[in-house]
Amino acid sequence: MGKVINFPKSNRSEATHVVTAKPSSAVVTASRLGEIPIVEHAMFLLASAGSDGGLKLTQTGALNRQFVQAFWDKFLVEEDKRFRPSREFECPEATRIHQLLVYKKYVRKFKGRVKLTPSGQRVLDAGPTLDFYRDLLMAGIYGWNWAFEDRFPDYDFIQGSAHGMIERLWSWPTPTLTAVEFAEEIFEKVDENGKAIRMKYDENAPYNSDTYEGMVRCLNVRFFARFCVPFGILRDPSEPRLVSNPTDPFEKTEFFVSDFPKFLGR
Repeated sequence: MGKVINFPKSNRSEATHVVTAKPSSAVVTASRLGEIPIVEHAMFLLASAGSDGGLKLTQTGALNRQFVQAFWDKFLVEEDKRFRPSREFECPEATRIHQLLVYKKYVRKFKGRVKLTPSGQRVLDAGPTLDFYRDLLMAGIYGWNWAFEDRFPDYDFIQGSAHGMIERLWSWPTPTLTAVEFAEEIFEKVDENGKAIRMKYDENAPYNSDTYEGMVRCLNVRFFARFCVPFGILRDPSEPRLVSNPTDPFEKTEFFVSDFPKFLGR
């Protein structure tokens, strides 16, 4: 396969303000923010870390079984009813929110427990704010490896293009889209003569992770399902399932359409 490029330079936005602008008029209620999955996950862990003695870790430094199962039962049981995890590594979503909160210093590990920092205590007391969501979003882009627990090739350019892809999603002309449609707009390859060629997804092509079709599947898993859905950017209207198909539609959320422009300064 020819060299794959994300966002041809002639079309790519060079703006770096996508999720960094902080207009003073940006006001989003705590209740609205509290409906975003990643914020729900964060508040659940903060509440556990804020309990008497903090959130106990195992001897290996992992989240304990009681927390992992409570987290699973509250947020994930409908997605997979085949088993119930007993260890942290079996629940990547719990690992993710733990790492995001540590990365942004809302919690810290101390003597075998996870405890709140002053910043974490303020969020727990007052409820989530737009700044708190922004911190989680930035940590999700820069402090969390999107390739965690999957078998796709590196494809680090997908995570590296997060800002541009978010902006492209915001300007997408329809309320729903698929990973296939999105990929066909943003991916191209360069042939041996240096000419850019638009890529097209072949649903019937033999599956191999190191092909264009595999790359679209990776985009669907890492960006659409594992990033945009938990961060409240897209909603998956389908019935709960283990893995979505790149041709399955996702829908922009009301939060993304109405409130996310505050990050864009619009």
